[in-house]
Amino acid sequence: MQDRAVQTRERILAAAIEVIRTDGAANLTLDRVATAAGVSKGGFLYHFGSKEALMAGLLDETLAVLDDELEVREARFRAADPAGCGTFALAYLDYVREPYKAADDTSASILAAAALDDELLANTRATFERWQERLMHRDKLAETTGLLARIVGDGLWLIDLFGLAPPTKAERHEVLDLVSTMISGHDADSPSGHEAGETGGGSPHV
Repeated sequence: MQDRAVQTRERILAAAIEVIRTDGAANLTLDRVATAAGVSKGGFLYHFGSKEALMAGLLDETLAVLDDELEVREARFRAADPAGCGTFALAYLDYVREPYKAADDTSASILAAAALDDELLANTRATFERWQERLMHRDKLAETTGLLARIVGDGLWLIDLFGLAPPTKAERHEVLDLVSTMISGHDADSPSGHEAGETGGGSPHV
């Protein structure tokens, strides 16, 4: 019974994403999602009692996917250099190495819709605070270096999400290589890194 409930919840979230892709976040209604998911209105309301609850679920799903992707990328850097500093920062930058396919993704629409309700962003803020804490205090980097990685990563992510004058691919890679080199050559006892070899090409954004 519990597995079926989880499957139904996931089907509703997938249907909501499809409605956003097809019709836009402004046209997201409970009836459309219930129909697309093949569930009754009552079945929908059992899992999500309101549109706000549905948006919160979509946000949580979006952040969970991103969290998992960062963990996978950090594991690669840690495996390559188990004693190295800044593996999470390198993963954070690697995530945005290739332009974010905002046109093919629902993240922008979900975030834009959630921004209309400040309470919906509470979990998003908590997630970014956790990432910042990890970058600045648990990644063996000087605080300013960890913060720089976050600013560059978040900046490129938001630029891509909303199409805000994105840099060229060459410009993007030059900036990411510069910051990644700072992190790879970072001395944990020093406030700034020194020159080091490049980290190598990042894996594509997923």
